[in-house]
Amino acid sequence: MSQGTLRNNCLGFIELLAQGIALISPTMTAALIIPVMYGNTGDWSWLSYALGTVMLLFVALNLNQFARRSTSAGSMYAYICRGLGFTVGAIGGWSLIWAYLGISMAGVAGFSIFAEKLFEMAGIHVPLLALAAACVLVAWFCAWKDVKVSAVLMLAMEGISMTLILLLCVISLWQHSFAIDHVQFDTTNLPLSGLGLGVVVAIFSLVGFECATAFGDEARDPLRTIPRAVILSLVISGAFFVFVT
Repeated sequence: MSQGTLRNNCLGFIELLAQGIALISPTMTAALIIPVMYGNTGDWSWLSYALGTVMLLFVALNLNQFARRSTSAGSMYAYICRGLGFTVGAIGGWSLIWAYLGISMAGVAGFSIFAEKLFEMAGIHVPLLALAAACVLVAWFCAWKDVKVSAVLMLAMEGISMTLILLLCVISLWQHSFAIDHVQFDTTNLPLSGLGLGVVVAIFSLVGFECATAFGDEARDPLRTIPRAVILSLVISGAFFVFVT
């Protein structure tokens, strides 16, 4: 990367897809948010995620109307400016920054807590603050060194995590002979109020699917690969959530 510029044409479709899925963070949702979802929605938790995914697919289709026509590093800020002006665009841009910072903080906190427990199981005491600092420094270094390195690393880590969770689900189903739980399809027990709250939680779980639009300068063939990454990251994560619930 030359000084003051982004590295052009370095991210292919797979790397863009990895960015979207990693920012959604399906493994964090499976470990922390799905139990909360079940506490509110019960046996219909899977439907909340299905409805949330479909609703956001309509958002993604609208977003892709811009992504197929123009590309830049400004992401949704640039799209909002073109449609609603600079004032609304600035509000949208700052909102997006704060949202991504919130996701980052949640990721750092989750990593620190799980890493601390893992070290405790091994009989090693590591301060929580030290783990958080290490997580931030490693993430910053990967992003500063090369966006392609960070994208490939995110793909590997999230891919391994999702595979392990799916393996755990399959083992659990195998122990129960893959029996169908008919209660999850019994509409007489459909909690409408809980379902509405569940959809809100589902949408929160899928935040980040649009992040590929921020790599307009780094992506190869961006007018084609970015829209595909936006849609597919949402579909893969939504299907994963439905299956796990």
